[in-house]
Amino acid sequence: MSIKILKDINNIPKLRKNLSKMKKKEVQVGVFGQGQQAMIAAVHEFGVNIRVTNKMRAYLRSIGIFLKDDTKYIHIPERSFIRSGWDKNEKKINKAIEKHMNDVLQHNVDSQVFLEALGTMIEGHLKDYLVKLKTPPLSEVTKRRKGSSNPLIDTGSLLDSITHKVK
Repeated sequence: MSIKILKDINNIPKLRKNLSKMKKKEVQVGVFGQGQQAMIAAVHEFGVNIRVTNKMRAYLRSIGIFLKDDTKYIHIPERSFIRSGWDKNEKKINKAIEKHMNDVLQHNVDSQVFLEALGTMIEGHLKDYLVKLKTPPLSEVTKRRKGSSNPLIDTGSLLDSITHKVK
């Protein structure tokens, strides 16, 4: 009994090229830039102590928040939505990578398309986590002012600022 090869398809060069393209790429997901949304994201991601100025004290008083005379700082607690959103979804993300990486290896999906889809998926997980985040809860004054108890949703601009890029 003999085996006859009708067509020899060597996909190793294409595979090496596809993997080489991916090796130089990374998917970044978050709030990018130096603008107001990046600053707000950093405040919520890590928490911050803000020094109380006379102007701030007057503003807070005007919205019904009365600070003690000796209050020097206001603490904004950490409400991580990027790191915690990643941690909560890391297993799902890794499963998706494992599942779809085979398509890239078999040349059914271009590596750039795969990485863009991965970025979109991670972006969606982080946005979903931000929307569902409830702790630490807002102060009662803030809830009344916003008309909502969701700590990270006010106008929706922080949510909309979560994006991804493939570099």
